[in-house]
Amino acid sequence: MRNQSISLFSLFSSILHLFLVLNFYGGVTVNGDIVSNLCENVTRVDPTQNYDFCVSSLEANPLSKTSDIFGLGVISIELCSNNATYIHTYIDGILKDGKPEPERARTCLQECVDLYSDASEEVQTAMKAFKGKDYETTSRILYGAAINANTCKIGFTELGVDFSPLKKQDYDIYQLTGISLSIIRIILG
Repeated sequence: MRNQSISLFSLFSSILHLFLVLNFYGGVTVNGDIVSNLCENVTRVDPTQNYDFCVSSLEANPLSKTSDIFGLGVISIELCSNNATYIHTYIDGILKDGKPEPERARTCLQECVDLYSDASEEVQTAMKAFKGKDYETTSRILYGAAINANTCKIGFTELGVDFSPLKKQDYDIYQLTGISLSIIRIILG
């Protein structure tokens, strides 16, 4: 009888602990929509983040609807990685087409292809750190990837190129890294 009451107490305690942890980290929500709830928190943590972009990005992965905060962190970092790889390929395509003109724009794009190549590798390293729950390293690496994207954007301005063919891509990677960094801040409390 004593073992049964200890077992029930342990079970109750475990369930209560799980509920408190999930509730604290946003895994349990009143309305059941963890992505919306998380994105509201992300925009509170970082007001430069776009709520609609956050929701649509995370919801693009069907696993987001059943993920906890850690799972959404993995999804957001995967989005960063995929996006950085896509942008690298996109820039390569522009350069191979012999566009754009003037030559200053080509120079910027050549620098950007290197920056996004580095960002792609960095984000893959960040994923390993995140899965190992090394949030400090993950944050540092993701911040570096965001700086690489911003450096690309600034390069066009500094060389006097009126229009960056990467305006949308730079914005997207900035938003995606921001989501990931905000999730880490939320996890750390």
